[in-house]
This record gives sequence, C-alpha cells and structure tokens, in this order.
Amino acid sequence: MRADHPLVLAILGRTQSASSLRRLLRNPLSFVWVYAFGWREPQSSAEPLVLDALGIGDLVHMVLDRALRDLEAGGGLAAADTETVEAAVARAAQAVAGDWESERPVPPAVIWSRTIDDARVMAGRALSYGDDVLPGARSYGEVPFGGLEPKSDAETPWDASAPVTIPDTGFNIAGYIDRLDISGDGKRALVRDYKTGRPPRGDIRLNGGRELQRCLYAFAVKALLGDDVAISASLLYPREPVDLQLDDPEAVLEEITGYLRAARSSLAGGAALPGPDTGGDYDDLAFALPANASATYCKRKMPAATERLGEVAQVWEAE
Repeated sequence: MRADHPLVLAILGRTQSASSLRRLLRNPLSFVWVYAFGWREPQSSAEPLVLDALGIGDLVHMVLDRALRDLEAGGGLAAADTETVEAAVARAAQAVAGDWESERPVPPAVIWSRTIDDARVMAGRALSYGDDVLPGARSYGEVPFGGLEPKSDAETPWDASAPVTIPDTGFNIAGYIDRLDISGDGKRALVRDYKTGRPPRGDIRLNGGRELQRCLYAFAVKALLGDDVAISASLLYPREPVDLQLDDPEAVLEEITGYLRAARSSLAGGAALPGPDTGGDYDDLAFALPANASATYCKRKMPAATERLGEVAQVWEAE
C-alpha cells in the first residue's frame, strides 16, 4: 500500500493488546485485514461436539476468576488450604457451567460434563501451584489496565482507566492480567498468565514474537504500581503443571521495543505483507488467501516479504 495511508496510521494509533501486537509482528497482512478492514472469521451457531482450544481457555479462565474472587472475599488465597481452594473451584465451576449453558451452545451432555471436570481440575492446579507465596499477599484476577472496563465488581489495585504506553514505540496497550499477587508491604508483585494448552519444549523468552504477554504485562504492572515494586512474571500451564518464569523482563522489553518500532515504521511505509503465521493452522483468516496457501503462495512470497520487512523479520528467530 502507499506509505502513510490514513487508515493504516489510524489502526497503528489505536490502543493495542498483546495479541494485536503479536499479529503485527508475525502477520502484518492479517493485522490490516482485521483492524483496518474489520474482517472476522465466520462464527457457526451449531452446537459443537467438543469445545475448541479457545473455548477451553475461556472456560478455565472464567472458573479461575470466579474462584479467586470467592477466595479473596473470604480469608484470601494466600491463607487458603487445599480443601478451601477445591471447594471454591467446585462452586465456581458449577456457576460458570450454568452461565455458559444459558448463553452459548454446548457439547453433548457426557462430553460437556467431562469438559467441566477438566476445567475444575486445571483451575484447582493453577490456584494451588507453587511455593512462591508472597507474604500477606492480596490476589486479583482478570485485572484490567490501559482503559478497559472491569469484568466484575471486584476491587482493582489501580486506576484501570490510566493509559499505559510502551516507551519509544508510540503504542498504548491494554489488557486483562489473568492473576496478579501483590505482597502485603506492596514491594513485590507476581504476574501470572494462564495457558491451557501444552507447554513449549524448553524455556522461551519471545518465542519468535509469539509470546509478548509476560513482558508487556510485567511492564504495565510496574508502570501502574511504581518503579520501586519488584516484578516477577510467568506463564503457568496447569495441565502439566509448568511455570515458565521470565528472566530480566526489562531487557526483554528493550528487545521488544526495537521490534515494535521497526514494525510500526514498516507498516506505515506500506509493507502489509505475509509473515510466518500467514496461512498457518491458527490463522483465522486463512480462508481469504489463495487455496493451499501455506504450501504454495506463502512459500513463494516469503523470501521477498522477509527482505522487505527487514528488522521486523528478525523477531521470528528470537528465542
């Protein structure tokens, strides 16, 4: 496209999320399709045989949020024993199942019952995991920042309407932090992002631009709570369970900043091009590409796209 197209500049100026910035880095073409054109994957109204990965993730996150609010309304997660956590999770799973059934299509009864049981088990593991319990900690779930509205009437640790800007990129970010623990003295904070899929093999930092949340959420917490707060950030995979800590979030943020600056400049210059996620298994707009695009079209276009994207393409090789 022509450089500095007003529609492209407008979508670059919108408040971004970790997922939209991932799309910008790994599939610039799709970034334009989704945010400039407003394209979306068609949604089926048919009852599913099983929930897809996104549905499972939504279900587990809803159970976790409700159970955490229940526990914090009592003695708090930090002081809860295993039986207390399991009871809160069971109540939350029952309530979430009722809400889900009234609002969305569900699988057949036997499969749905097993799905709820799996969600309950994963939520219980997630809330019971780890020995890194901050003294006198207060725990928050689905914590909004950057201007997003709270999903419930639960207390938030900051003014959710305050903007959060990634330095030297021109990007404002917003999102919901799955879980935030703040120590009683306010000097330490633990950021956890729950992942209901399978963990990656080995440790990861940026994982080719796929993993931005830990770093961006840690930055948002420090920006909103103050520089004197020590932040730890991790990805928690309750299926295994595995907790992947992010070493040196500030150094990772500096690295991300360079890639995002390059991506902004590249797209503003007209390079709405395919990336490594274009036409892949999880590309929700692959139907808009030529037939069998991952095997032919994308492979044919990728060398030229990589050359044009320059520094942006370097993130695809980042650990």
